[in-house]
Formats: sequence, C-alpha cells, structure tokens
Amino acid sequence: MATRTPRIYDVARSARVSIATVSRVANGTARVYERTEARVRRAMERLGYRPHALARGLATRRSHTLGLLITDILDPYFAEIVRGAQERAESAGYVVLLGDASVHTSAEDLLVKRLLERRVDGLIVASSRTTDAYAAQLASEDIPVVCINGPLGQFAHAVQIDHRKGARLAVEHLASLGHTRIAHITGAVGVPTRQERLAGYRAALKDLGLSYDPSLVIAGVTSIADSHDAVAGLLGLAAAPTAIFAFNDRWAIGAYAAVRDAGLRIPADVSVVGFDDLEMDEWVQPALTSVRQPRREMGRIAADVLLAVLAGESASELVVVEPSLVIRGSTGTRRAHADRH
Repeated sequence: MATRTPRIYDVARSARVSIATVSRVANGTARVYERTEARVRRAMERLGYRPHALARGLATRRSHTLGLLITDILDPYFAEIVRGAQERAESAGYVVLLGDASVHTSAEDLLVKRLLERRVDGLIVASSRTTDAYAAQLASEDIPVVCINGPLGQFAHAVQIDHRKGARLAVEHLASLGHTRIAHITGAVGVPTRQERLAGYRAALKDLGLSYDPSLVIAGVTSIADSHDAVAGLLGLAAAPTAIFAFNDRWAIGAYAAVRDAGLRIPADVSVVGFDDLEMDEWVQPALTSVRQPRREMGRIAADVLLAVLAGESASELVVVEPSLVIRGSTGTRRAHADRH
C-alpha cells in the first residue's frame, strides 16, 4: 500500500500548533517564535512534508520562478551560465524558466513578454541582442533584471567580464612569443562585447609598441563558416598574420579549419587564441589557448544579485569578473614562421 503524502494538518498535529502557524512557517508570510518555528520545521523534516508551490506563491504573491533569457541554447557558451544560475536559484527555493531567443523569428521583446506572462519574479538577461527599446519595456514592467555581458546602463544591475583585460591578455601572450602581425576576428556588428574586446586588442598593441593594421581586423563574423572564410582571406595577404586572436572559441575553430585548408600548421605556422574557454578547447588538436570566462560563476552571481533585490536587500549595480588566460598547445613562438615570407 502506497504511503500517503503528508498534509499540512499532519505537520500541525505533530508539532502541536495550528495549521495557520505551519502555513506561516512554510510560506514565510509572518513572524513566528523561534522555538515554535524550529519545532514546526523538525516536524516537516520528520514527516517529509513539502509546501505546495502554488499555494506558497498565492500566499506570498510570488511565483518563485526566475526567467533566464539566452540568445541560442545550442551555443555552448550559455550552458555554464544556465547551470550556475539554476544552482543558486534552486538552493533558494526558486526554479528557472529558460527563454531561448533562437527559436523565435519575431522580436525578442515578444519572448520577454511571454516570460512575464508566466509571472516570473525576476529576469536574468544573458543575451547579446538586448536593445534599448525592450530594456525600457522591462523597466516599465517593474520587474528586477540582471544583465550578463550586455550593454552597460541598460539595466540597474549587471555582471560583466572585463572584456578589455581579456583581449589584452591574449595579445600580450602572443607578443611575448614574438608575434607582431596579430589578427583579430571580431564578433557580429551590434554586439556590445565586440567593441570592448576590439578596444582591448587595440590598446594592447599600442602599449606594446605594435602598429594597428586595419587589414588584420575582420568585423561582422557571425558563424564558424564566416570565421573560416575571414581567416582564409587573411592568410592570403602578402604580409599574412602569424597569430590570430578570435572573438570567441567558435570563431577560433573556424580559424583552425582555414589554417589547415591553407596547408599550414598550428602553432608551427599560425598561433590561435580564443575567448571563453569552452569544454571543447581541451579536445581539439592542438588544444586551444583561450581567455577564460568563469561563466558558471557569472550565472551564480547574477542569480545572487537578483535574489538579493527580490529580498529587499542591497545589491551591487555592477559586478566585474576577472578573466584569465589558459595556455594550451595552439600558441607557439614566432621563430617557426621565419621561412613563410
């Protein structure tokens, strides 16, 4: 015979309190004496009682659900962000409702609207497509929002990697290996992180006494195929680059294919550095040197900030996370390139 699921009155009877007192403890809707609350919680644990989520939401006027908006669920960049946010949310009794902008052909603000219709208590935006228009729309909805790697100033709270420092780490590493012709494959036009990393790349070149050559910067790359074609063009230059800094690890993989198609080797002929430090970096050949974004930690931080706002606590308006460089086999000294030209 199946064991009956414990009910609220079972807890009340076991703890020798009223049903109303159990409800106050379970939902956190009113203060209860510490000794009484401890007795109720012991009874709940002993009986295996779990408060009904819908009932708790009605009592607190909260859904205990956080919305998480991402650009593309197939992009491995987002996986660790989602995991980190879920870990923090679930530990606080919240669930995460994921919104994938890639499956919507209409404007992204429609996806935001659908998340809001499901009464999410707060929203984490980890999307590169944020616009001022729907940032203003969210502000009018009176819902707390935390943005990850979006345009600064759009939302009250943001978590950012230091993109300029990350680009600097990549360029300095390549320069330390003797490279002076360092190309940069940028992201899509309009993506805020693109400009930040490009600015870091240019500043690093200047500080290192290396000249900026616009012919070595390819803008508007939106796919691995785009990156392949861009690098193929760079390798055909009379003064081809000996090193490539890619906007992200996916574009770096496109660079790998172009280098090999040109009959060249990594890093013997061309060194490559990516950005993100995805899990796949250790499994490509050679393993990819990359600027590490602690994406799981960024997801956790974003959830922590959002939960603090929901609790009425003070929360940081901007959290800047430090990048680091993970050196692997895709970068080598320029000595190997001496006979190319």
